[in-house]
Amino acid sequence: MNINLLRFFNFIVDNIIFTLLVFIFLYIFSTFISKENAVVILFILYFLYYFLQELIWKRTIGKYITKTIITTKLKSEKYFFWQILCRTLVRFIIIDVFSYLFTNCGLHDFLSKTETIKDKNN
Repeated sequence: MNINLLRFFNFIVDNIIFTLLVFIFLYIFSTFISKENAVVILFILYFLYYFLQELIWKRTIGKYITKTIITTKLKSEKYFFWQILCRTLVRFIIIDVFSYLFTNCGLHDFLSKTETIKDKNN
């Protein structure tokens, strides 16, 4: 299967799962969270969803399902933490989602010097 199609599937799966988690979180903590703070919490949760999964496992739930993994384009993984931090922050730039329409490499991959590939261990 085409890697861009897998990436699109990753995006859909991760956004569905993230949305479900947010609804559960907001339902549980709705009495403690004001509507004004909900937006800030939403951004924090979105950051943590991608950052922690990609840093710890080099994949999100969507990537796990499609058996893809994040790798560095650098010769060493010495800066992987910073690459994942950059990758996650770039996701907040609205044009990142649309960057796949024009290139094979999305903006968050290009700027962080990472790529999503099929996991050879699966």
